[in-house]
Amino acid sequence: MKKRSLFWNIHLLAILLMSLKCYSQTVGEAINTAINSKRDSFEVVNLANQIDTLYKHDDFTKASELIDKTIPICEKLGQIDQLAKLYRTKGDVYRSTDKYVNALEALSTSLDYYKNINDSKGIASIKNRMGAVYRLQGKYSTALEYYYESLKIYQSIKFKSGISFTMNNIGIVYLYQKDYDKALEYYFNSLKLGEELNDEESICISYLNIGQAYQKKAEYTKAIDYLLKSLVISKKLKNLDEIGVNYNEIGAIYTEQNNLQLAKTFLDQALKTFNELGSRSRQAECHLYIGQNYFKNNEFQHAISHYKTALNLSKGTGAKEFYSNALLKLSEAYESINNTALALNFYKGYIITRDSLFSEDNTKRSVQAELLYQFERKQDIIRVVQEKRDEIFLEKVKNQKMVRNFLIAILTLLIILIVFGYSAFRGKQKANIILTNQQNEILEKNEELMQQQEEILAQRDEIEKKNLILESSQQIIAAKNERIISSIEYAQTIQQAILPHEAQLSQFFKDHFVVFLPKDIVSGDFFWFSADQDTVFAAVIDCTGHGVPGSFMSLIGNTLLNQIVNEWHTHDPSLILEYLNQKIRKALQQDETQSKSHASMDVCLVKINRATHRVTFAGANRPLLVIKDGKLEKIAGDRKSVGGYQRESNRYYTNHELNLDNSSYIYLTTDGFIDQMNADKRKFGQKQLLELLLENHSQPMNSQKSILLNIFDSYKQEVEQIDDICILGIKI
Repeated sequence: MKKRSLFWNIHLLAILLMSLKCYSQTVGEAINTAINSKRDSFEVVNLANQIDTLYKHDDFTKASELIDKTIPICEKLGQIDQLAKLYRTKGDVYRSTDKYVNALEALSTSLDYYKNINDSKGIASIKNRMGAVYRLQGKYSTALEYYYESLKIYQSIKFKSGISFTMNNIGIVYLYQKDYDKALEYYFNSLKLGEELNDEESICISYLNIGQAYQKKAEYTKAIDYLLKSLVISKKLKNLDEIGVNYNEIGAIYTEQNNLQLAKTFLDQALKTFNELGSRSRQAECHLYIGQNYFKNNEFQHAISHYKTALNLSKGTGAKEFYSNALLKLSEAYESINNTALALNFYKGYIITRDSLFSEDNTKRSVQAELLYQFERKQDIIRVVQEKRDEIFLEKVKNQKMVRNFLIAILTLLIILIVFGYSAFRGKQKANIILTNQQNEILEKNEELMQQQEEILAQRDEIEKKNLILESSQQIIAAKNERIISSIEYAQTIQQAILPHEAQLSQFFKDHFVVFLPKDIVSGDFFWFSADQDTVFAAVIDCTGHGVPGSFMSLIGNTLLNQIVNEWHTHDPSLILEYLNQKIRKALQQDETQSKSHASMDVCLVKINRATHRVTFAGANRPLLVIKDGKLEKIAGDRKSVGGYQRESNRYYTNHELNLDNSSYIYLTTDGFIDQMNADKRKFGQKQLLELLLENHSQPMNSQKSILLNIFDSYKQEVEQIDDICILGIKI
């Protein structure tokens, strides 16, 4: 009996141990699963952040690879919200790289996920994006259907940012359908919402779209005004796509106005920006504008080349609008060179494409989409109004019941008070007389208090009136200041587009630097250069004044130098300065008896033969600094400016010939650096600048530039910069 009992005890102990082992394995597996799940969730968040960063920096290839890596992890974890965002970004990548069919597939998948989690904002966002893809494909009626569906959802959840964005997109469709007034209506509604939200990105897009609409209406002054506003904001936000579009549209307007050289400058900037982005549809539109620029200049072969590039780019992206325009422009170009066969062939292609874009069925569907949206909006408004009426009616009924009950309670109380009052009337007559006297005294005091209160209120009203006047004055001053600064920033954009760029110097001098520090946004100091094979001309010019007046003088000086050297082919530096003096005096009417203009320029001008290292210098009130064999030489120019007050009938300048070698350096400067004051009101001085250049001349030019800027900041500290500064250093 004892043996059997011992056997059963051992058997039960073995079963218990096996159960504990299985339980520990199950618990361990659950813990490992939880740890792995938490680790995967952290990885998803990290990958999502990386994807957003890559997309914002237009690195679409890496962004797409990371999306494909992240999707299986999210599917495994069941993170539907993350899957919706990933497929949304995937659609954006495909749209940005002109893969429209793939974009629609990814966005449709994202839409299903957003519907699954009932995310209204996400659903509206996807419908907006799908509308944008259909618009790029030229399917305008379908695009409008999706846009209006998105707008209705945003309005139902009162999401102003989404409403503003969608109205801009709807306006773009009407713009492409040539209904410009309808487009402007939506653009201005979007702009109003953007300004209410103080959303600079939304305001920037609205300005851009309004400018494009006015351009289509041939109201070019308004168009350029809005496009320049958009360009300033887009540069501030560093949005390459919007910067490129603004350059593109401004260049197109200048082309229409036959200002072809300025137009080409803006269009080249636009194409450079779109090439960086890698957007083939944007490049196609830009090539169309560049081709039109050449066409207007009667350079038909160049125009045809750009039109064909636009045709190939748009054909690859499915952008029918640009494809149609390219066919029309090629037809016009071939007709201009009397190639009627090709002209007719391209025109037939244009007619077929145009009809597919603007067919009667598409137009009907566009109108039906808007009418359906307007009808549903009216029904929603009627429903809301009726609900408010019902609420008001119920509130009135409730209030009437409360008033009735209150009156009944008051009447009951009055009856009780009358009964008790009548019984105590005789005994309280004397007390009433005393109370009446006290009441009269209280009334007199109340009258005094009321009079004092009226005086206080009158004083308060006077103070509030003065505060309102002060606030109004402050708002007027702030608005005027903002307009002035905005205008100067527009001027800076134009000045930067017209004056030479430092990067162009690298084609001729491997080691050089330019220190360019305007005092007030735009500058009266500037550098200029031109090249003819091995002969290079370079100059640093200091115009009278700074800020806006100085910038006007800089544009005049730049234009005249280009005319004298590049058009007249004047290569003698002293003669260049003589012609420049004559042209400035004539431009500013300084030879007139009643002339009040005494503006002038100080110029340091050199001609460099890169083959022989021979330098010819001519100066107008500015010296040339030369370092050769470790020694610094200051070569003085003539002590007379270009333009301004002149006693003599003709003004002449002197050439200085120099033979330099590969280890020589030359420096062209204005006087802004040496005239800078410090906190003790002492100038930096020419002697200190010469010592600084000689001490550091053996270092690379970019290092010399950093040293000059650091010394300048250290010297002036908190003192305001007193003049524009321009220094050009060149190693021969």
